[in-house]
Amino acid sequence: MSLATPYALHALSDAEAADVERLLDDAPPDVADAFHTEVQAVRETMAALASATAVEPPPELRDQLLSRIAEEPVPLRRPSQQRRWPRMVLAAAAVAVVGLGALGVGMALRPPTVPSTADQVFAAPDVRTVSGEIPGGGTATVVFSREQGSGVLVMNNVPPPQPGTVYQMWLVDGQGPHSAGTMGPDSVAPSTTAVIPDLGSSRALAFTVEPPGGSTEPTSPVFAELPLS
Repeated sequence: MSLATPYALHALSDAEAADVERLLDDAPPDVADAFHTEVQAVRETMAALASATAVEPPPELRDQLLSRIAEEPVPLRRPSQQRRWPRMVLAAAAVAVVGLGALGVGMALRPPTVPSTADQVFAAPDVRTVSGEIPGGGTATVVFSREQGSGVLVMNNVPPPQPGTVYQMWLVDGQGPHSAGTMGPDSVAPSTTAVIPDLGSSRALAFTVEPPGGSTEPTSPVFAELPLS
């Protein structure tokens, strides 16, 4: 099961991925189902993170690319010549990508930055994923790394808390629950992401409904809990 996350992130070589798929073919149905569930959860988490962190490329990029296209003549070639991709075609493809607001192009033009906590979690060798259904609808997924001491929470299609209340997250360890932050009605969307730092020795992430601003300790029953093991 530890290979589910690198498999979902396409971090395995073709040969390694093929080995995993052969093992799945011979695995008991419940093991294969659990593996595919974790793969789906990781990919949904990545999609939600990409959506939440997407940025528009610089507005001058399109003009620069169009100018470059105008400067590059299309070379003539005979049918017998080896097929190549002219720079104009590549530039035009880039303009198409920019027109779609692609994250990759925008980020490629930015200077290198310090990896975010989410980047560090997903790149960690011990990254794990746990997912569960939320009563009332939707799912919650936590991707976490003990090595990094942090996790990323993604909630998909979870209804927002009732007006006048918030969802409060709790990291539960041997000393009891410790607040990991709150989410009010305005901050819960169809796909909601949050970084959970300082996992410490916590063994679970629990959710309660609390008054606005949160509480110092849970004042209502836990309505969902994800094991961090």
